[in-house]
Amino acid sequence: MNNFQSYITGIVASLMLSPVAIANGNPNLKTADAPIKVRWLLAHEPARVFERAAKQFKSEVEQNSNGRVSVEILTPSEYLTKYGAAPKYKHGNLLDDVALVKAGEIEMTQTYTTSLGRLNPKMWVLDLPFLFRDHAHAKKVIDGAVGEKIMAGLVKNNVRGLAFTYSGGYRIITSRDQGITKVADFKNLTIRTANSPVARAMFEELGAKAVPMDHDSGIQQVKEGSIMAAETTIARFDDLQQKATPILNDTQHSLFLTSMVVNEKFYSKLPADLKEVVRKAARNAAESERQDSLTDESQLRKAFAGNGMHVVSMPPAEVQKLREMTKPLYKRFTPMFGADLINSIQSAQ
Repeated sequence: MNNFQSYITGIVASLMLSPVAIANGNPNLKTADAPIKVRWLLAHEPARVFERAAKQFKSEVEQNSNGRVSVEILTPSEYLTKYGAAPKYKHGNLLDDVALVKAGEIEMTQTYTTSLGRLNPKMWVLDLPFLFRDHAHAKKVIDGAVGEKIMAGLVKNNVRGLAFTYSGGYRIITSRDQGITKVADFKNLTIRTANSPVARAMFEELGAKAVPMDHDSGIQQVKEGSIMAAETTIARFDDLQQKATPILNDTQHSLFLTSMVVNEKFYSKLPADLKEVVRKAARNAAESERQDSLTDESQLRKAFAGNGMHVVSMPPAEVQKLREMTKPLYKRFTPMFGADLINSIQSAQ
């Protein structure tokens, strides 16, 4: 074979073995043109609440990066089959997505702010009861400088917050035997709460027996009958929960918030233009996700009304009493959050 033939053979081989094929077929073979892979774990149920945002993010990032970034969306079972996970990341059928992002075992996920509080306790400020006046107020806070300041506290733990999401909206309480029509009904009620010291303190202040744990594990125990009531959201109030705790108490006492997060070391190594692509896609997907959550809630409320769901709302006088009884939590947690942070949230216009 002469030099010209060798040259042509080399070109043909390089064209047949594209960078994408190399990167996907053999991870040990890398080229400068291979796309950067983002593994996005759908760690929580119901998956539909999280999947829409992940798919929007994937579409926007892959398009606006001109294929330089690819996003792989994985359920826990898909992730375990393809990548595996050390026992320390497993909790029964669940995966600790926060720990996986922190360790760089996955690049991105959408997870509970209550879980992120383990990395930055100021995240738990968002669980204060009746913190937000309405959704417009919440948007001003979480999309603005205050939200960015709270997110910034994650970076020291190798996690970067990109955007706040709802994944449900305002919290409700579902109960097994009786509705909550007055504040006194909380006394001695065993209730699954968010895994947050603020949530636990709120219900203990009301005389309830708070059982803080992550949402997925808590709902499982409710379904098994070991807990009599649970914090959840209307979007998460599925058929099995309805069978276990058929009464919907429409307390709307705090927002159920989640966040899109990325491994900081991964993000910091991206070129500046790709950082911006990822950041913008996350913000856009978060905006859509929050609107989807509100649409879901509106549609489900209509469906519940149509099928005779037992929905209980406290009278205005009892709601005011609930607000007054939980006000001391703001002072109690000021040393953790700082008066400036709480005031900046309350005063946001």
